[in-house]
Amino acid sequence: METVLLATGLNMVPLLAQPAQAQGAITSPAAGVICDQAGPTCYDKQGPSIGLTQTYFGSIAANRLSSELGNRPQANDFRLSNGAVCDSRAATCWSDGWQRAQMAPNLTQQLFGSLPTTANQSGGGLQGLQTPRAGIVCDPGSSPVCYDQSGLSLGLTREYFGSFAEQNALRNLADQAPPRQFRLSNGSACDLNARTCWSDGWNRQQVNVALSNQLFGSANGTGAGGASSTQTRAAQCRMTRWFKSLYNGNCELRENRTSKGRLLEVSLQDGNLYSVSKPRGGSYQLSDVKGNSWPVNVNDQGRSVSFTWSDRVLTVTPTAAPSNGNSFGQLLNNLMGP
Repeated sequence: METVLLATGLNMVPLLAQPAQAQGAITSPAAGVICDQAGPTCYDKQGPSIGLTQTYFGSIAANRLSSELGNRPQANDFRLSNGAVCDSRAATCWSDGWQRAQMAPNLTQQLFGSLPTTANQSGGGLQGLQTPRAGIVCDPGSSPVCYDQSGLSLGLTREYFGSFAEQNALRNLADQAPPRQFRLSNGSACDLNARTCWSDGWNRQQVNVALSNQLFGSANGTGAGGASSTQTRAAQCRMTRWFKSLYNGNCELRENRTSKGRLLEVSLQDGNLYSVSKPRGGSYQLSDVKGNSWPVNVNDQGRSVSFTWSDRVLTVTPTAAPSNGNSFGQLLNNLMGP
C-alpha cells in the first residue's frame, strides 16, 4: 500500500494512504479526521482535537491549540481555512461558510462518516436542516430552534438542542406568541396559515415540496387543538395547455381537513402548487401559490381526475388506488363534501 508523508512540525509521520480528499489546505489522513494545514489543526466529528493535532502536526501545534481553546466551552461549529464550515450537531459541512446553503459532500462524508439523510431528499429542500421525525424540522443555525406544524416549539427545541437553546428562543420571542411565518437558515420560509414552505423565502415563487411535506404532510398529523389533519399520497401528474405538454412527472397529493374547510393540494416537482377547494354549496375552485383563483371543472376518469380551468388541464393519477374501492373522483367528492 502506498504511503505518504505529512509534515508535523519538526517530524515526518508516515500515513497510510486513505480516501483522503485534499480540499485546498485540507487533508483527511484517516476516516473521521480532517486536518487543516493552516493553523495547523486537526478535527474529528466533535470539533478541534488536541490529541489528533499532536499526532499529525506535533506537540508545538497541540500546545498552541490547547492554549487557544483554554477553558472555554467547545463550539459546535468551526470554520476551515478554505472557507468551509462544519457543524457537529448537524453532522454536516458547508462549502459556502456561514451561509450554509451549499453542502460540501466529500468533506461531510469524510468527517462524519455519511451524508445527512436530508441531503438525499427531493430537490435538496431540507439541506442544512434536521428532521428527527415526521412533522418536525430543526434548524441548527446560529440560534438553534425546532418547529412543528404549529410553529416554533420550545419543548422540541429543548429536546433536541438543550435548555440553553430553549431559553435563547424564549428570549427572542420577547413575550410574544410564536410567529405564524418564519424563515430558516437555509433560506426557506414557511407560512403556517398556508401550510406551505418556499425555497426562495418571502418571494413565494418556488414551493419547497420536501420541507412542506416534512412539516405539514405527515399522515394523520394534527395541528393546534386537533383542528387539522393531513394525508399525503404519491401520484403522477400531467399539465397541458392547448394540448401542449407543460409538465409530465411525479407529484404529491395532500388532503387537508382544517377548521377553515377542506382542500386538496397538488404539488408538482417543478415547484408549482395548486389547491382545489369547494365552498359549502358551491362549485370547485382552484388556486395557485400566487393567490390566483379560477372556477375549475372536475372530470372523474376512474383512476384519474382531470381539472380544467382557463386554458389548462391538470390530470392527476394516484400511484395507488383508494383502499375502499372508490374512484379517485369519488374520494375527492367525499373529501370536499356536498
